[in-house]
Amino acid sequence: MQHRDRDQLFAHIEQVVRDLEGEALLRLTDPEQPDALRQALARRLNPLLDAFLLEAQPQVEAHATVLVADIRGFTALMASQPIAVMIWVLNRWFTLMTEIIERFGGVVDKFIGDAVMAIFGVPEARGDDALRALACAAEMQQAMWVLNQEHEARGLPKLFAGIAVNTGALVAGSFGDAAHSEYTVIGDVVNLVSRMESFALRGQVLMSASTRAETADAIEVGTVNEVRFKGIAQPVQLYELRAVYGPQRIVVQPVEVRRSPRIRVSLDATFRQIEKKRIRPGQIPGLINNLGYYGLRADLPLGLPDASDVVINLAPQQGLSSIGDVYARVVRTVPRDGRFRTSLELTSVETQAHQRLKELVDESLWRR
Repeated sequence: MQHRDRDQLFAHIEQVVRDLEGEALLRLTDPEQPDALRQALARRLNPLLDAFLLEAQPQVEAHATVLVADIRGFTALMASQPIAVMIWVLNRWFTLMTEIIERFGGVVDKFIGDAVMAIFGVPEARGDDALRALACAAEMQQAMWVLNQEHEARGLPKLFAGIAVNTGALVAGSFGDAAHSEYTVIGDVVNLVSRMESFALRGQVLMSASTRAETADAIEVGTVNEVRFKGIAQPVQLYELRAVYGPQRIVVQPVEVRRSPRIRVSLDATFRQIEKKRIRPGQIPGLINNLGYYGLRADLPLGLPDASDVVINLAPQQGLSSIGDVYARVVRTVPRDGRFRTSLELTSVETQAHQRLKELVDESLWRR
């Protein structure tokens, strides 16, 4: 994490140079003391650099808000584009996100692969840190629309980001030793927001209950997703940010048509057709390859009519206990490699079997 006020550092260095000129150290010619100037510079500049880079700060407890923004599908993009193009795209993304974070008073903590993590409230609390973090997240998503227009004009791939925001107690300060230290934040707040980010759809901003509680009068909230994380006894509520109010209303425009995260799977299942509200005899073997809260995609040996109803059963496999019967409706069937790729919408929700499927999706997401 780096301090933002570079001009202050430059002013300090200028003053040190002037002091050295006055002490005649810059004109040192004594061959018996060749390192005197270097040692003098190190002695004077090290404390300034430590403060500037926030690398020598005490570890303190603080109340702050953490934001994590991640590019969706970046690995696939890397495989489809020349490396030089993706380096330019990634640098452009980091530059744009950093500018927005700093404009809203946040501090970039680190870049993690193609993700950026920012902190609001340390090293200095302002009282409205959670709200500024949400406004920043909304502005970041708006900026993605502009960025993608630029990419389209240049013939570059579009980028979409998922963002998560969480607020609470953490420890901020320098961690490491004399050889290498880094100013950062640690705590359950950081661990949870890292998990939350996996659930954000393209163009979506998710916040925790704690962030929502601190900003409730100044934001508009959309859908709510209840997720269970391993190691956390109670379910975690994830709230979708729709808009932030203030001097200027910032709206988060939806990007995804789908209503939930999706995961890639390879699950054997049997499909039985329903006709006139009765289950027809005979089972159709299939392989589910994509799964979400409200739908799935499977490869079947035969084509099912659009809008027809089926009942699906996932047998125990690979440590997965039986989920039970799940009812669904065929949305689309496309011939593919001698089989039929079939998209289905679940019609039985809020059942025990549906809850088991949702838990399977959730566990896969936070284990990534």
